[in-house]
Amino acid sequence: MKNKLKEMLLRGEKPIGTFCGLNSPTAIECLGRTGLDFVIIDCEHSPAEAETAMELMRAAELSGLTALCRVRDLSRSAVLKLLDVGARGLIVPNIHSVEEVQQIIDYAKFAPIGQRGFCPTRKDGWGFDEECTVAETMEKMNASTLLLPQCETAEALAHIEEIVALEGVDGVFIGPFDLSIALGLPGQFDHPTVAAAFRRVREAAHKAGKLCFYFTGTAQGVADGFAAGYDAMLMGIDTLLLINGVKGQVEAAKKAMEK
Repeated sequence: MKNKLKEMLLRGEKPIGTFCGLNSPTAIECLGRTGLDFVIIDCEHSPAEAETAMELMRAAELSGLTALCRVRDLSRSAVLKLLDVGARGLIVPNIHSVEEVQQIIDYAKFAPIGQRGFCPTRKDGWGFDEECTVAETMEKMNASTLLLPQCETAEALAHIEEIVALEGVDGVFIGPFDLSIALGLPGQFDHPTVAAAFRRVREAAHKAGKLCFYFTGTAQGVADGFAAGYDAMLMGIDTLLLINGVKGQVEAAKKAMEK
């Protein structure tokens, strides 16, 4: 029931992760040899469902990575199954209201914070990982599971202070592409309006004592993000890392051949 990523964050460390779109346990194992701290299994933009996510989580755990998941939608089943198979945290996309976030809290957190259904599952070794009562398991899972609504709509931005203040919300994840699109400035992350929106989300989270995660596509973006005050950074997607890594090696080989 431990969450290495949350422990790093509580110590003030600077964890770096990436999204997983390849849906390959072998790829996850390889990522575990790179120095990354966590991965987000993407059940929104990839074909992955709970069965696949479970295998990817197992590979992450064996490789020393903390596995979070981005849920496919806001349904109880989509939330509950990912947590039951072992996700140490959830990214929840397409949020439009405070009420939606409260519903997600009810699905993802046990009483007294939410109304999550209880069953011995892979999350706690089917009840054999630790000698705990049901009440103790519920308390430990509430404390260790990260719940991060994604701020990527104009409505979520408008209510961000209320969202991060909710008990059960551990932080917020900024979706820079969709939020910039929602603001009518697609991909213009340095535009004053977009930059101000990002800053508003980050400051609201920190004022409430919550975390703020951010996505970038570059190594320099990771450094810049931590310098700006984000708590954890996502660097690209495994598919893009693969393409860019191989592309760089091919270009280097061709350049060497010209000498």
